[in-house]
Parts: sequence; structure tokens; C-alpha cells
Amino acid sequence: NNTDSGSRDFYLGIYGALGIGQAVVALGEDLAPRLGCCYASIVMHQMMLRGVLRSPMLFFDTTPLGRILGRFARDVEVMDSVLPWGISDGVYCLFEVLGTLVVISYTTPIFVS
Repeated sequence: NNTDSGSRDFYLGIYGALGIGQAVVALGEDLAPRLGCCYASIVMHQMMLRGVLRSPMLFFDTTPLGRILGRFARDVEVMDSVLPWGISDGVYCLFEVLGTLVVISYTTPIFVS
């Protein structure tokens, strides 16, 4: 009976380690696109600001300030909130398809050839 509880504890430890590993991977999968998009929005904002500040005076005479600010706000908002969801969904779909192909290839070897 001791070997049964010993092997049970061993398998429960493996199960727990797999659960912790899955949580870490899920956190990384959720955090990586968001951090990347935040960094990209910072770089894009700096490039846009540099371009606007180096524009000739004629640009400011013909373009309303609200249009310039609206463009900045819209582009940064897309980079910060819309794009990370699209990247996460795309990566999830990619791994789902790859996992399906691996399972089909393993269970039906003729599928590979």
C-alpha cells in the first residue's frame, strides 16, 4: 500500500508541475504581445512626434490641431488595445491548428505521406 501512495504522490507532483507550467506559459502568452505592442506604440509615438515637430509652419497653418491630436490618440489606442488581442488570437489559432495537425499525423500516419 505504501508503493501505491508513493506512486500516487509522484504522479500528483507531475500533474501539479504540468499545471504550474501551463499557468506560466499562459501568462507569457498573454503578456508578450501586450508588452511588445506597448513598446511599439512608444516608438511609433516618438517617430510621429518627431515628424510633427520638424514639420514646416505651413503644415500647422493648414492642419487643425484637433486633427493632429486625434491622429495621435487613435494610432496609440490601436497599438495599445486592439492589436494585442489580434496577435493573441492569431497565435492561439496557429498553435491550435499545429496541435491538431500533430495529433492527426500521429494517429493516422498515412496523413503525413
